[in-house]
Amino acid sequence: MGQFRGVDLDDLELVGDRLVLRPWQSDDAARVHKAMQDQRMHQFLALPNPYTAVDARRFVTEIATIPRADGTGLDCALIERGTGRVVGSASLRLGGDPEIGYWVAPDAQGHGFAAEASRVLAEWAFELDMPRVRLACDVRNLASARTALAAGFRFEGVTRNGVTSPGGGWVPERRGDLARFARLPADPTCRVPYAFAPFPEEGLTDGVLRLRVMEADDAATLSETDDDLTVKWGFTGQPSPPDDVRRNAARAGLDWLVGTTASLSMVDVATGAVAGSLRLRKPGPPQVGGIGYVVHPAFRGRGYTTRALRLLAPWAFDVADFARLELGAKVGNDASLRAAAAAGFEPDGVRRRRLRNPDGSFSDEVRYALINPRYA
Repeated sequence: MGQFRGVDLDDLELVGDRLVLRPWQSDDAARVHKAMQDQRMHQFLALPNPYTAVDARRFVTEIATIPRADGTGLDCALIERGTGRVVGSASLRLGGDPEIGYWVAPDAQGHGFAAEASRVLAEWAFELDMPRVRLACDVRNLASARTALAAGFRFEGVTRNGVTSPGGGWVPERRGDLARFARLPADPTCRVPYAFAPFPEEGLTDGVLRLRVMEADDAATLSETDDDLTVKWGFTGQPSPPDDVRRNAARAGLDWLVGTTASLSMVDVATGAVAGSLRLRKPGPPQVGGIGYVVHPAFRGRGYTTRALRLLAPWAFDVADFARLELGAKVGNDASLRAAAAAGFEPDGVRRRRLRNPDGSFSDEVRYALINPRYA
C-alpha cells in the first residue's frame, strides 16, 4: 500500500470545481493514445514518437501507477465532472520540495483545466503541512507559464539547461532553460498578474514595418545587428555573445509575462525579414518605460526606428497604461536622437558622464521623453 505521511495514495481522489483527480485506469488508454497523436504534445514532453496504443496502455497501467504505489507521488487523470471524459494529466512529485507537472489533451486546452488541477494539488499538499510546492517549464512553453501564474504560482527565476522533461527507456530526456515557479501556503490563491499588458498576436503595423513579440527564431538575425557601428555606441566594445542573444530571444515571451523587459522584433513587411529590435523596460518608477533599440545594418536609413516608436507609443499609453516613455543616447549618436525626435519625443535634459564607453571613459547621455496625454 502506497502511503505518504500516513495518507493512503492508492485510491486517493481529489475534487475541484470542474475536475476530479483520480488514479489512472486501463480504460483511459485510448484517450491518452488519441491525445498523443497531436505533434504539439511532443514539443515539450519526452515521449515515444510515434506514440502507440501499447505506449498509452503502459502509461496508464504501469508508469502512472508506480508513484502512488511507492509513496513518491500522486499521478492523476483529470476527469471533467459531468461528462466523465479524460481531459489531461497532473502529477505531484513528493519529497523535498514537491513539484507539479501536467498536460492537457489538445481538444480540452484553453479552459483552465491545468490551472485548476495545480491549485487542487497545491492545496492538498499544504493540508499535509508541506511548506512549498514548485512548478517548472521550458522558457518557451508560454501556455505552461500562464498556467502557473493562473494557479497563483510566483516566478522565481530561470535555470539554464535543466531537465524540462524526464525521458525513460529509449526516449532521451529533454533539456533546456527552465522557468521556475512556486507557491507557499500563505501566498494568495488568485491569479498572478502579467508583467506587461498582452500585445496583439498579429503585432502592430503601419504597412511598412510590423512590431511583434520577439521569437526564438529571431536570434540569428538579431546577432547580426551587433556590427562595428553598434559596438561603437555600446558599452563594452564587444558584440553580444551569440548564446546570450539566443537565450534572450527564447525567453522573450516569458519575460513579457514575468519580467521587467518587453522585447519586440521589427519586421520588414515587404520581405518578412527581421529588421531590428526594440525593448521596453521598466526602470523602476511605476508606469515609466525606458526604450532601447537597434536596427539591422541592411535596413538602416529607412526610418524604421521612428516607425517603431510611433507604433509602440499608442499601445504603451492606451493599453499598457504607461504614463511616460523615455530613452537616451550618447552625445554624438545623432541618428538615434533624430529618430526619437521624428517620433515626437521631446528633449528631456542631459545626464553628465552616465554611459560607459568601450575604452572605460563615460559619455554624457542626451535624454528624450514622451508623455501620455492623459497624464500631461
